[in-house]
Amino acid sequence: MSADAAYATRGVAERTDEVLARRAALGDRQAFAEIFRRHTPTLHRYALRMLNGDHQAAEDAVQEAMTKAWLRLDGFRGDATLRTWLFRLVANECGTARRRRRPVAVDDGLLDRMSPTGVDEPATLASAVELRDELDRALLELPWLQRATWLLKEVEDLSYAEIAGVHGVGVAVVRGQLHRARATLAVRMAQWR
Repeated sequence: MSADAAYATRGVAERTDEVLARRAALGDRQAFAEIFRRHTPTLHRYALRMLNGDHQAAEDAVQEAMTKAWLRLDGFRGDATLRTWLFRLVANECGTARRRRRPVAVDDGLLDRMSPTGVDEPATLASAVELRDELDRALLELPWLQRATWLLKEVEDLSYAEIAGVHGVGVAVVRGQLHRARATLAVRMAQWR
């Protein structure tokens, strides 16, 4: 059986990312469609949180990143995993979208709510939805790189080395950013303990 026949008999969905990347780089649209199907949900979730919940901006960032991935797959060397490479493209697009935006003024009421005074008893704390909303607000207050690092580690479960590859920094920088993000979030979310 030839290699092409073997390829045709197995489903595209069964292939590894690396095989799909090589096939897509050669123009295989089915292979790229599978890459898109596998990775777009996590890439979108990451972009959405990096772009302050702006669905349109997140969709645009992911779409632009996937377009660039299609055009640049022939240059994908495999130094990092395909997933890491795609996150890097999305992170770059989120950074570009962020630079285009105007800064948003801080709501003084938000700062008042951050005050640790008047912490209620655990039995009276709000539902899990409120906790997530508060975490999202706390994440928005983090510096960009800390937020990105925290999301890639805690939500997307990337390794330190993968995160370093996404941001183009060393592992020590990733550890430092993650430590600072966790410390800030621990203080910010103390009332939810």
